[in-house]
Amino acid sequence: MKEFLAGYISGARVDLARVREHAEQVEMRDHVSYQSRQFRDFGTILELYKKKHKREYAAACFGVAGPVIQNEVTTTNLPWHIIGKHIEKKFNIPHVKLINDIVATAHGLGRLPADRFFTINVGIKGHPGNVGLIAAGTGLGEALIYAENNHIHPYASEGGHADFAPGNQLETELWEFLYSESGQVEVEDVVSLRGLENIFTFLVDTQGAGRADWFDNVTDRPAAIIEKGLAGTDETAVRTLDMFIDCCASESANLALKGMTTGGIFLGGLIAPQIITALDKGRFMERFIKRGKMEALLAKMPIGVIIEENTALIGAGSVALTL
Repeated sequence: MKEFLAGYISGARVDLARVREHAEQVEMRDHVSYQSRQFRDFGTILELYKKKHKREYAAACFGVAGPVIQNEVTTTNLPWHIIGKHIEKKFNIPHVKLINDIVATAHGLGRLPADRFFTINVGIKGHPGNVGLIAAGTGLGEALIYAENNHIHPYASEGGHADFAPGNQLETELWEFLYSESGQVEVEDVVSLRGLENIFTFLVDTQGAGRADWFDNVTDRPAAIIEKGLAGTDETAVRTLDMFIDCCASESANLALKGMTTGGIFLGGLIAPQIITALDKGRFMERFIKRGKMEALLAKMPIGVIIEENTALIGAGSVALTL
């Protein structure tokens, strides 16, 4: 029996698993996660995995956080350069395909059961049309999905690196604050884990917000902001989360309009599943549909949160099985 390998490569972690088709689902075995920054390159991780799980693979697909061009990619948040043909030769894998990590997530959507989604807006379900995918985590990934004759066609995007567009006076001041530091403000500088920290620092430095001792003493500041913001135990963290949700909703609406995503918008990544209770309070939808002439269109779009953390790995596995 042929063996197939799937992988997900991000700035935070690398996941690898052996995959097979079972009852129209992608079944994963020997799933192992690695902390990306503990390794000098992806090849070291793959070599370690193959030594532990001694198998030969007919094909492999890896979803990578970065722009994939002609089957090679330089990762966005890691100093890694990955080339498909080099992996084929070094690890004796006849077919290796590299795809963008959000494209991998898009391929995984159709493999997920209904209970792996949380609905923010019901909209008009089953409406034919494009689907948008936006995933905030270490970075901000975006993709569009065109569906035709029961087949999906995801399109890669680097929209997370487009310019951040403020939606009100406070966000304009946030833009100015970030611009003064780097001379450029991408959406990813606001809608990401780093963005949470940027917003919090902005509120403290320019808005007279309080900065508690915990912020300087924790090792994972974005996680602490989310925790305290959801619990309501720190006012600055609450305001940070509110601003983050507003900006995420605004960028989701931008993607929806540019892609005419009448099939819906899905939120993935590390952050959205953690803040579902905040997203579900109406704030996200209020900002999402705030588009004047397009409000009626946007209000009809289904909005869901992907709560399956291995969606990109499942999607990469789905592609690997076709190689």
